[in-house]
Amino acid sequence: MSGLIVKILVSVSAVILVLGVGLWLHDIRVRSQLLSVLPPQGNFIETDNATLHYLRRDWDKSDKKSKNQPVFVLIHGSSANAQDMMLALGESLSPHGTVLAFDRPGIGRSLNKIDNLEMSDPRKQAREIHQAVRALGFEQPVVIGQSWGGSVALAYAHSLGSEITGSIMLAPPIIPWYGPDFWAYRLATTPIIGTIFTHITLGKYGATQLDSGAAGAAHPEVTPDGYVRNSALALILQPNAFITNAVYALNLRHHLADMQTTYEDMPGTQGKLMILHGDSDPTVSINYNAMPFLAKRPDVELIELAGAGHLLHHTWKAEITAQVLRFLKDGKVTSGKHQLAKAQ
Repeated sequence: MSGLIVKILVSVSAVILVLGVGLWLHDIRVRSQLLSVLPPQGNFIETDNATLHYLRRDWDKSDKKSKNQPVFVLIHGSSANAQDMMLALGESLSPHGTVLAFDRPGIGRSLNKIDNLEMSDPRKQAREIHQAVRALGFEQPVVIGQSWGGSVALAYAHSLGSEITGSIMLAPPIIPWYGPDFWAYRLATTPIIGTIFTHITLGKYGATQLDSGAAGAAHPEVTPDGYVRNSALALILQPNAFITNAVYALNLRHHLADMQTTYEDMPGTQGKLMILHGDSDPTVSINYNAMPFLAKRPDVELIELAGAGHLLHHTWKAEITAQVLRFLKDGKVTSGKHQLAKAQ
């Protein structure tokens, strides 16, 4: 009887093993197909704690009005990558200066040299990106970040206020929030189970969620044609990148809780902070985040975009570019809350 049980267990184990290998190989194939049609990669640069992938658009000198050459540093949000930000703002900003868009450490095509949890602090990510900016020969960047990248843009100013020209935050999480975490992030960061999930099912499941996820972020607006492919969104379906992104997402609130204790004391940031945020953003609330920050920092400029969702860097790119250029022309932000509607 015991021999029969052993044979059954061995047979079941063999079936599970074969099934698991089959699912794993199929997931690799799905990911490979998704990644094979993405825009080409850019360049890489080493920092102390990361290998950063970045895209670059050099200053279009055909615009003779640009006497000085600012550098714009674009920082992407959760689940996104450098291509997303360059697609949104690279073309409109490059006539006015050099544009650098970075994959945040451990995400997209970038790699971490330290533990994901240690790198989850947006201040740490800001310092790595700034180290790369300096190594590329630039100083005093105009930092522009969207969503999680907006938190990094805030952290950039928080840690390096005197070393930036300005921090432009697009729909940034600023205040720590409460509530349940996204189930996939919890699953991905669970030992053993997370490895199985990200290597066997993530590609197949994620491929079905890319379009709907992008549409949900853009709501009530719509995503640009070809957005999922052109923004290289499928890069987040790489197992290591997804796990890293999950660790960052699960820990951002804790870092914001620490940062907010000194929002009123950020040396070198007077007149340098601007927030653009949609009043219809379903992902990050303007009333919960930007408004309390403005109360703490009345010198900040908050521009409320009428009808804008969370993908505002694509749906409001012309208006965002205009506000950035106005800030550069004036040399400072116009403090207080203002409202902006799309031209009819």
